Amino acid sequence: PENLPTEEFTEEELQEGWTAYASNVKEKGEKILFSIINADIPKLKENDVVQVTMPNQSMRVELERASYPLLEFLKKKLQNYNLSLNVYVDETQAKKYAFTPIEKFEKLREKNPLIDKLRQEFDLDI
Repeated sequence: PENLPTEEFTEEELQEGWTAYASNVKEKGEKILFSIINADIPKLKENDVVQVTMPNQSMRVELERASYPLLEFLKKKLQNYNLSLNVYVDETQAKKYAFTPIEKFEKLREKNPLIDKLRQEFDLDI
């Protein structure tokens, strides 16, 4: 273990590796894990710590369960075997996600108020 590489890398290289791993997961058909991995962009902290913030506890648990193969992939890709993963929960981040059709419509209306006029014009349901 002492002879394993500990190369320097940038946050951009970390994010490229993260995206590559997410693509591998998607190809395997693991859609839930794919969406969890894509829930946040990883940030590089000091001492080779990868920090990710999840919007709820269950996503954190699922990411931590899948962290071993993820970290092994990143360690090989970045040639740094000192990597570790810290997953935080920020429940205020959960507000970014719209789950019900009404929430999705409200989110769209925030981005473009004219969508409500379109809905009324064509007498559409939500």
